[in-house]
Amino acid sequence: MQVSTLSQSLALRQSINDMRAQFDDLQRQLSTGLKTDSYAKLGTDRNTVLSLSHQLSQLSTYTNTISKTGMRIEVMTDALTRVNSIASETKTTLATSGFELVNGTQTTAQVQAAMQFDEIVNLLNLQVEDRYLFGGKDTQTRPVALPSDILNGTNGKAGLKQFIDERAQADLGLDGRGRLTLGTVGAVTTLAEDADPSVFGFKLASVDSTLSNATVTGPAGTPPALDVEFTGLPAAGQKIDIEFNLPDGTTTTISLKATTSSPAGEGEFTIGADGNATAANFQAALDTAIQEQAQTSLKAASAVEAADNFFDYAAGGAPQRVDGPPFGTATGLIDATEDDTVFWYKGDLSGTAGNNFTAQIDEGRQLNYGARADQAAIRDMLKSSALLSAVEYSDANDAAQESSYKALTGRVSQVLNFKGVQSLESIVTGLGLGASTLAKTQDRHDLVMASANELMGDIQNADPYEVGVKLTTLQTQLQASYQVTAMLSQMSLVNFLR
Repeated sequence: MQVSTLSQSLALRQSINDMRAQFDDLQRQLSTGLKTDSYAKLGTDRNTVLSLSHQLSQLSTYTNTISKTGMRIEVMTDALTRVNSIASETKTTLATSGFELVNGTQTTAQVQAAMQFDEIVNLLNLQVEDRYLFGGKDTQTRPVALPSDILNGTNGKAGLKQFIDERAQADLGLDGRGRLTLGTVGAVTTLAEDADPSVFGFKLASVDSTLSNATVTGPAGTPPALDVEFTGLPAAGQKIDIEFNLPDGTTTTISLKATTSSPAGEGEFTIGADGNATAANFQAALDTAIQEQAQTSLKAASAVEAADNFFDYAAGGAPQRVDGPPFGTATGLIDATEDDTVFWYKGDLSGTAGNNFTAQIDEGRQLNYGARADQAAIRDMLKSSALLSAVEYSDANDAAQESSYKALTGRVSQVLNFKGVQSLESIVTGLGLGASTLAKTQDRHDLVMASANELMGDIQNADPYEVGVKLTTLQTQLQASYQVTAMLSQMSLVNFLR
């Protein structure tokens, strides 16, 4: 029998060490599920794994951005959907409610509008993860002032109610005739604007007359004026229509019909004995009609324009205030300052309102999204609710006040129809398209990540069944090797020399 040499003994020990190292590595594979404990041991697959790991890291960043962006868009969509519902509710209430002053100064529709105005402000001041959503790029400043500050002002700063009051004084004038002057000399009645240039009050637009024996001239001149000269007597039933431009861009018409009745009815003037008497009667009827229109259509238009002056300003601009006092004789507007006026919007004003946020959702692909409180449709809804909340009345039985209320609510309803302009629904639709883009992009990322993880798993992950078989085989080999080693350690040359 061959006696084990030292080299053989050492070789056996090395073999056992190698098997133990393999056994330890197989146990590691079984516990960690990975073939190797370093990329270096992957050989040529190392670059593939590193590339896939980098891709997964990038996709993880994109999916995190998509998740946060999706949450913000969802909150914004829900908020604006509610604002749009408020617009619909307001139109319905205005169409179905009458001129009953439920609290002594306002109608049911106005009281409801005040509550809705408060709700809209709260919605526009929503935060997600300490970020204001409707202030554009300025996410740390509350974008909309408090409802009470907007309506009533604060700390000596004017609010919407003061704007409406000052504008009404400027538009109606000291005598309540809408900044018009009216007089008759002989058979000529003259109607004129009181100043030129001036942005306040009635503006003479045009005149249409079927009066015989009457010469109508103008409107023309500085300030614009029109003359009606009665060269004889008109016939009963003939009329004259005078159209006026109102401060908010709408128009109103005063129509007066000649009659032989005395006294004349509403919208009529009595044909006198001659041209002079007829002119005097015409002036009296026209004066009454002007004052009625001033308290109804002009007053409503003035309130609407005051709200526009308060709410509508862009970057670098400011609310527009009546250049007074005195207000009743003012002719122009001046820029308000933050020292004397509440600026209702405190957010970012740079760029175009809407889509002011940018999210990186894929390599080389960005999503622009968002909505801003000063965006036209949102601002118009806020302005309409504030306007209804701010205007007050004193007598439910006053026909002029009722007519003024109807003129105001008609204008508000028209604004809330959003005809020919961006609507709240279109903003919500835009946000919805952004959410759809996010969802589709996320689905694509999920597929890529699943494929990348599967490929990396094929390269890195150990098969537990295969590892188990190897462990069993190696355990058997180790046990045999240990037995051989034990037997050899007990052998001696003396045993063979006896």
